[in-house]
Amino acid sequence: MRVIDWKEYISPSPTPYSPLPLALTIGVFDGVHKGHQSLIQRICASPHIPTVVTFKENPVKTLKPDAFTGDIINLEQKLSFLEAWGVQLTVLIDFSPKFSKISGRDFVDLLLGGQAVKLIALGRNFRCGHQLDTGAEEIQGLAGARGVEVWIAPPVMDEGQPVSSSRIRQALAAGRRAEAERLLGWPLESIKPNSCTQ
Repeated sequence: MRVIDWKEYISPSPTPYSPLPLALTIGVFDGVHKGHQSLIQRICASPHIPTVVTFKENPVKTLKPDAFTGDIINLEQKLSFLEAWGVQLTVLIDFSPKFSKISGRDFVDLLLGGQAVKLIALGRNFRCGHQLDTGAEEIQGLAGARGVEVWIAPPVMDEGQPVSSSRIRQALAAGRRAEAERLLGWPLESIKPNSCTQ
């Protein structure tokens, strides 16, 4: 798997995969849980280069540091999981206060401006842009106008509730290890402990 940064991705200079079409998904992917895995499966099932656009650090750490309770897995672990599940290209965004001011529409323009993107897979609750001004259905319209297919994933449910990183953090904080592993879809023994799993 090749890892590049956002500046390289949006650069007018070609990346190693240009002009090959990309199938991409976007998100924090903290824990790479069952919901995230459904997005990865979708991009890997396409005939295009499976690509993940994610963050070096969780944006909450910058936007709401008092609310940040720690990562489920660290960046090295996340990249290892993404590669194991078939992702060929990962784009890392170094999230900052400046980056947080970009509108969702402008983010989509940057995402699609320099690369041949054919498919975007998103969770139904995905939002991006300044103050989360743009949701999955709006992205579907913006990208669709450029001929890009946008697949909005149905929620992956567990005991009547959607699988989410928040639920996993709550389970870990309460010592409900088996529940966390069920939501993740992999055993915690497969990673080294970190701030959220100790």
